[in-house]
Amino acid sequence: MSIIISQNMANKVSLVCFGEVLWDCFGETKRLGGAPLNMCFRVKSLDELKEKQLSTEYIAVSPHKNTSTVLVALDSHGSAKYEIISDTAWDNIVLTDEIINKVESTEIFVFGSLIGRTDTSLMTLKQLLEHAKFKVFDVNLRAPHYQLESLIELMNSADFIKLNDEELYEIAKGMGCKYHSLEQNLAFIAKQTNTEFLCVTKGN
Repeated sequence: MSIIISQNMANKVSLVCFGEVLWDCFGETKRLGGAPLNMCFRVKSLDELKEKQLSTEYIAVSPHKNTSTVLVALDSHGSAKYEIISDTAWDNIVLTDEIINKVESTEIFVFGSLIGRTDTSLMTLKQLLEHAKFKVFDVNLRAPHYQLESLIELMNSADFIKLNDEELYEIAKGMGCKYHSLEQNLAFIAKQTNTEFLCVTKGN
């Protein structure tokens, strides 16, 4: 299963999230996930109409590829290791006029970095970015499913970048940053990508 989800917020600002729907597998326990889907759930939780009443109109179901699964293992400190199954539905999202029209008709377009691990879905994403009004890049680094060059290109396309502190330091270092503080690294990325809006999360 791949995803292009439309979401209307309570203040009537429309939002589209593009990317993966997958199963997070904790041993025998499965939980529906994927950063774009989680984003929709979080946004929808602000809506006063009906809790998590998401439209499924733009969830694409592939007859040839499986919904992705992620095998999650937690160490003694609670840190997670991920094994993300390859060649799944969301690795093969092709561009359609219907998706383009949906992106053009909404105010906010949210996308993540994991969707760019294959040429097919990455090309679709790049083409959709040309039609988006306000682009929010939710960085979600999962080795080995990303390349620095692609991340920088996507960051340069974004109006708003969200990442955690570890991702901030890793990407800034890869871009040649010599600073050490979070604030300096943040300012470095903002300048290098010409991005006015950035958000950094710091774990708990």
